[in-house]
Amino acid sequence: MRRRDIINEIKLCLIGAGLGAAVFGSFLFFGCRAKAASIRDGVHSPVYTALQTIDRGELADMRGADPWAEPLPISQDELDLLAAIVYAEAGDQGYRGMQLVCDVILNRVASPSWPGSISEVVYQRNQFSPVFDGGLDRAWGRVTSECYAACLQELQGPRIDYGIQYFSMYGCQNGVFAFQYLDHYFGY
Repeated sequence: MRRRDIINEIKLCLIGAGLGAAVFGSFLFFGCRAKAASIRDGVHSPVYTALQTIDRGELADMRGADPWAEPLPISQDELDLLAAIVYAEAGDQGYRGMQLVCDVILNRVASPSWPGSISEVVYQRNQFSPVFDGGLDRAWGRVTSECYAACLQELQGPRIDYGIQYFSMYGCQNGVFAFQYLDHYFGY
């Protein structure tokens, strides 16, 4: 065998090994990202289940479990209202969907263009359909621990999105379209 043939043979082996390592590495990277995303979205969460309801005592236990947790910037009544409206609007949209609806409400509260409290934002005329179609009333007592967890996570930050202020199931009717997540269209 000539020297040039040996060098070409070595190059081919190195290229093959490099491609194999790249494929294996990307498989590991994207596999880990997919698992992390599913855990973050509550799919594999051992703590929260979609059908489990939570009472005030259990909520206090959840917050008390982390000694480093910041105190909530809202009252218990406002947290209950926030969780109830999020459940009524996005209870079937998964953990991330609930977080995004919560972000819409919290971003409105933080904006000078909207009322300055959760209850004022929720009860503002013609803003949230569950308020006037009875969905909010039906949500009380049915709010899941997963919904409370999504709201607490967004309250304690960082939020998923600090800009969205609108969402709808019928396309982006207000604001500027930002993105769609499952059945909801979100806008700035």
